[in-house]
Amino acid sequence: MPEKFRAIITKTRGHLHPQNIWRRLLVTVIFTLAALSAILFLLAATYVEYYRGQVYPGVRLGNYSIGRLSARGVAEFVENINNRYSEEGISLQIKTLAGSSAPARLNIFAGSGDNAVELIRLDANRLSAAALPIGRGGTIWHELFAPLYIRYFGGVRLKGSTVTNNQVMASELAKILTPFEDKPHNASLIYNGNISEIKIQDAKPGTVFDLRAASDQVTEAVARLNFVSINLEPKPFEPTVTAADIATILPNLEKVLNYGVLSLSYVDPQTELRRDWVLDESKLASWLEVSRDHDGTLVFSLDNDLVNDFINSEVRPRVDVAAQDAKFKVVGDKVEEFQGSRSGVTMDLAKSYADLEKAWRARNYSPVDVIKTVNISVQIAEPKIKTADVNALGITEVIGLGVSTFKDSHTNRIKNIGNAVKRLNGVLIKPNEVFSANKYAGPYTTANGFLPEAVIKGREIKPEVGGGMCQIGTTLFRMAMNSGMDITQRRNHSLVVSYYADPVNGNPGTDATLYEPMLDLKFKNDTGNYLLLQTDVDYKRQQLTFTLWGKPDGRKGWYTHPTVSKWIPAGEPQKIEVSDGSLKVGQEKCQAAFRGAVASFKYTRVTPLGEQIDRVFDSYYRPLPKICMVGVASASSTPSSVPLELGEAGQ
Repeated sequence: MPEKFRAIITKTRGHLHPQNIWRRLLVTVIFTLAALSAILFLLAATYVEYYRGQVYPGVRLGNYSIGRLSARGVAEFVENINNRYSEEGISLQIKTLAGSSAPARLNIFAGSGDNAVELIRLDANRLSAAALPIGRGGTIWHELFAPLYIRYFGGVRLKGSTVTNNQVMASELAKILTPFEDKPHNASLIYNGNISEIKIQDAKPGTVFDLRAASDQVTEAVARLNFVSINLEPKPFEPTVTAADIATILPNLEKVLNYGVLSLSYVDPQTELRRDWVLDESKLASWLEVSRDHDGTLVFSLDNDLVNDFINSEVRPRVDVAAQDAKFKVVGDKVEEFQGSRSGVTMDLAKSYADLEKAWRARNYSPVDVIKTVNISVQIAEPKIKTADVNALGITEVIGLGVSTFKDSHTNRIKNIGNAVKRLNGVLIKPNEVFSANKYAGPYTTANGFLPEAVIKGREIKPEVGGGMCQIGTTLFRMAMNSGMDITQRRNHSLVVSYYADPVNGNPGTDATLYEPMLDLKFKNDTGNYLLLQTDVDYKRQQLTFTLWGKPDGRKGWYTHPTVSKWIPAGEPQKIEVSDGSLKVGQEKCQAAFRGAVASFKYTRVTPLGEQIDRVFDSYYRPLPKICMVGVASASSTPSSVPLELGEAGQ
């Protein structure tokens, strides 16, 4: 064979070697895979880019697809679902006692108009925020291929987030479900006003709905965007306390009640005014029921519904206060429009009941230290606009306040008090100014709107224009002391008048009389800042509250409850004959007797530098016997023979 052909064959055989074939095949496969990966990568990237800002296909909310929706679109979709629930309500199928089922509808809103309360709604913002990130985030491979997996293989089903008012929900469900219950009850006590004649009512089995479970079913249905009827079925209930059980524990009742009264107490966080509700033996007995404690022992407890009815009607109206934003408008030297900010207060009914029930239950176990007073629990809500935000005078918060009651006052007296309250409200007291009650409330004339009312005139109580102003002086006096002010002028009344009794022990001593031009109530503003006087009259409670606003400088002020060292008898009744024609012959007009007293209390104020200054206020109240004016025909005796003393515009 020629050498030329041999060389060609040898070269060809080398190229067809098996090792070379596999190498070429491997290169081809790698190249193909790389090309496919690049194409797939490009397709995935294009897919991701295409759905940028949208929920990926395959994502569902309940049974509804929300793919291709933007975050805003998801929110709008959810709001449409909420609107549908608002229009259609939630369908219920209730099992009746007869074994059949009855349809019912739970409205999403309780109440109507501005007072409507929403039971439940889907949280559109939260759901839209949760839907968009699905399939996004993590590694680059997750970013690229998770969306494709969700669409073609996995799929994601979201459960809705709800905002639920559980308390109102349970209340509305109770209205619907209660008629379908066979209401059971434990054996109970029947109290007719006499402890020794308490009777026992036997227990009764029945069926009830579990409101919490029903509420959970409704919440779950809404969370899944389900509009199918929800089946609710009552559960059998067997009494846990029988008449025989109560008979065994009834002999212990007298011992439990012998621990005495139980009181609810509340101190207003702003006014520091304390209120107490005393629960006597009769009230407690009317609330009694028998239950079992945590270890099954029979005990006397308090009926939740009866206690809460009492609290809601008697206690909460005097506790709950809405949060109040500040208002401040100065016209001249007076604040014409003022509303001091104050925190809102809402009674915590559940905790207050629990604390009361705990204190009462403890009496079943022969306690050494018996709880006599239970403090009411509250929740605080801060105002949006505070006083410091709306003025440039440095007035930020309450310095102190004073309270008095004008219960059972006559009409003209109440009108005079209301008139003075308006004149005083909004008064700005300058730094270093000596505040005068007569200056700002007076003059007490008909031109200024004051009416005739009873005042103390020597041995008589007679009408005079401006009667009732001592109510103003007394309230200002207490306010100034609670604010730590320097009292520069004060005089007590000449008689013990019930309007001005100490609100805690009922003794006289913390009053201040006003009578132009001599008798005044004055205090000095030595805070170095402006003070603002805010007055409030509560005609329903017949109570005055004066509040002093300013900038706290560390001072404090308080006073002790007055003590009476001596009571002075009123003396024998007297008669005075009147012949001036004011009384018909034989007509008699009498004024009540007043016993006298010697009283005192200590006023303590602490200066901004920490110096404590104690001052004792002594008060003498003269006795006044019952005096009757009798009309006579001749002038044999006239009132002029009765010595007169300095008048007081204050009775």
